[in-house]
Amino acid sequence: MYKVDIPLDTKEAEVIARRKSAEDARKKRIFNPRHRMFARDLEALKIQIEEKRNREQEERERTDVFAEDVKRRNEIACDFQRRIKNDRMLWAKDIDLYRKMEQRYEDRREFDLNDRNRMKKVLPNRLYDEDTRCGAASLQRFDGEDSSTKERICAQTLQRRLWLDAQVNEKKLNEIDNRKAKEVYEQRLREMDLRSSALCHAEIEARKAVRNENYQYNLALSVKNDKKRLQEKRAEEEATMAHIVNMCNSELLTETQDSYSVGGPHRVCRERYKGFSKDRLAMIREDQLQQIMQKADRAEVERQRNEAWGLMKRREELAGLMNDLDISKHRRNARIETERTNQELAREQSLRQEYLNRILYRDTPTADFYEQFGTTTR
Repeated sequence: MYKVDIPLDTKEAEVIARRKSAEDARKKRIFNPRHRMFARDLEALKIQIEEKRNREQEERERTDVFAEDVKRRNEIACDFQRRIKNDRMLWAKDIDLYRKMEQRYEDRREFDLNDRNRMKKVLPNRLYDEDTRCGAASLQRFDGEDSSTKERICAQTLQRRLWLDAQVNEKKLNEIDNRKAKEVYEQRLREMDLRSSALCHAEIEARKAVRNENYQYNLALSVKNDKKRLQEKRAEEEATMAHIVNMCNSELLTETQDSYSVGGPHRVCRERYKGFSKDRLAMIREDQLQQIMQKADRAEVERQRNEAWGLMKRREELAGLMNDLDISKHRRNARIETERTNQELAREQSLRQEYLNRILYRDTPTADFYEQFGTTTR
């Protein structure tokens, strides 16, 4: 028999082709995450996007705050360095002045040995020998320059030995002074630490006291103003009544012949005025003295207030400086602790990675193992 190729049914071929294209489209929708149209939570995605934006905004704000803090600390450090530089310059100027005034070259003990004009000042060696000016021939003695060579050499040797001993003793005393100064400096540092903590506590208490005093002062001022307004009202009423009484009993109606004018008790007639009375002069002097005392009291109160504010300001500056030092110290300790923790975590991670590579994942999967996934949508 012969082999005969039977043609496929057209409808069946179309069905197979349609199923194949549908399968390919389904693979694209499932395996391609960019074109996947199902299993998406839009509300959750919106919430995540909003949270991400909020985190970025908070990070930017935190970065700005840190930048401002760094800028302020840099300014404080620059100011501190400028003060140190100025102090060093003043110290160097004082040292130079001291050296010029107290450590001159002419005041040295060995100046007579290093003097450039020494030979000009020294007389000839034969000045004090037996003959005056070495006799008729004026020759020098060649056995020695003078008659006391050995004694001079011995004296110079003894002098050098004494100088050397004095220098050694001076060096020892300087070392002792340096140790004492170092101990005093360390003690001073400890005292400053204790004092800074006490100042911080005192500052907190002072702020509480100032707030309490401000509250009491405002309360007393309110009461005082109320009393003052009441007194002014009463004084105005009394002045009105006194004006009415004065008008009733004024010179306009009584026609008295004294020096006061009809315009009121505080006015006088110029043609009849002969000066203030003794009682009036005493009252004026008493008022002047009271005004002077009140002015002095106000000046004293203002001075005490300024001194209190200045002291509070200095305490706040010192507390701020000590707080900055404590913050830098805490940050340094935190950085050291973080580095230590990171080292421990790195060591643990390396041990875990070694365990995974050498023990747990010792057998590496082949390519056939990975190719069996993602081949169908069913």
